[in-house]
Amino acid sequence: MKQIRIALFAALASLFTAVHAHAVEITFYHYQQGNLPTLRAILDDFEKDNPGVTVRDIFKPSKSITADVQAALAAGRPVDVATVIGKDILFFLNNTPAVPLNTGGDDAWLDAYLPNFLDLGRVGDKVYAIPHAYGTPLIYMNKNILREAGLDPDVAPKTWDDVFAYARQIKERTGKAGVAHLHASMGDYGTMVMVTNAGSTYLTKDGTEARFDDANGIGVLQMWQDLATSGVMPIANDKQWTSAFMAGQMGMYITSSAALRVFMKASDGKFDLGVANYPLWQDQPRRVNNSGGALMLYAAEGERREASLKLLQHLSRQDVSNRWSRESGYMPVIQNPEQDPAMKDFMASFPNVKPIIAQMAETVPTATWPAKGTLEAQTTIRAMLDELWAGKRPAAEIVPEAVAKVNDALAANRATN
Repeated sequence: MKQIRIALFAALASLFTAVHAHAVEITFYHYQQGNLPTLRAILDDFEKDNPGVTVRDIFKPSKSITADVQAALAAGRPVDVATVIGKDILFFLNNTPAVPLNTGGDDAWLDAYLPNFLDLGRVGDKVYAIPHAYGTPLIYMNKNILREAGLDPDVAPKTWDDVFAYARQIKERTGKAGVAHLHASMGDYGTMVMVTNAGSTYLTKDGTEARFDDANGIGVLQMWQDLATSGVMPIANDKQWTSAFMAGQMGMYITSSAALRVFMKASDGKFDLGVANYPLWQDQPRRVNNSGGALMLYAAEGERREASLKLLQHLSRQDVSNRWSRESGYMPVIQNPEQDPAMKDFMASFPNVKPIIAQMAETVPTATWPAKGTLEAQTTIRAMLDELWAGKRPAAEIVPEAVAKVNDALAANRATN
């Protein structure tokens, strides 16, 4: 009996050693601090479905994740899957050893995504990035303030003319701020969304030239100036605008869908929150750039790459992706999300998510910046906004000068293309 126990113990020890000898750990860089419980639960489910594979998630702040991932890759530290901010994807494609996700094998899982969502990471016939933490800009409304101003709270503004008219009436009748439009760091994302939706070109596809000094670009930026100089939009930053809206001191705020859950919580018991689609500009169709980040693959060839691809495929499952959207507040990225019974029920009980889903098909890739001159170019755009809001000169004079300076800053990239 003793010999049998010894033999059994030896067999179990051998099995334990064999299993752990083939264990694979993959490293996943992300910036999801507030949504980490949901992300970790999804990763834990993946591990249960894939015995022997563990996922080590590494959090880095969104402001530094680009530099942190780049530094880890340069130092040879493990980076298997990384979240990359949308506007930096072009830089990562040109300066890091990113691995294409459609390798000629079973690539059908990529068909789950809307084609326009894959365009951000598409080069020729290769796809290098899949959407994960995408946001879309929406109009958030304090319906109590709209009622106080004599406006119908159930009729949302549809165009920029409507927004301006609503904002002016709110300011005149309530004394509260009428509206604000996010600008994000360096004024980059807000300006991009405004001019793109107006039918202008913020940056060329290769990111080397700004072209928003045309009639549409100048026109919509003149409108942004008019919002500020008329007094209906307080001159402030995103943090101050967000605080004012959550405190019930602003009628409308145009910002990312990622703020929806935060605003729902802030408004609970204080004011009636409304959500509507991004305003249309004149006769242009709605085109809104996504905000947020995508996932790119860096795993070394072999077991780690195979495991990392399995993880990305797991995240692309409709039920998993929709769960991430519901619990994180990011927009759905898988086609026809309402076909998922859980998502259908969620939409019925949480109608404020409907404008987000409606804008999925109207989403265009965020403009991507090149390797050289980006900080200088973005600083110029931030200065352009400051001058616009000061109101001393019209957009017709300010914008062309700013575009010329941006293109001077990006000139080195054009010389190498």
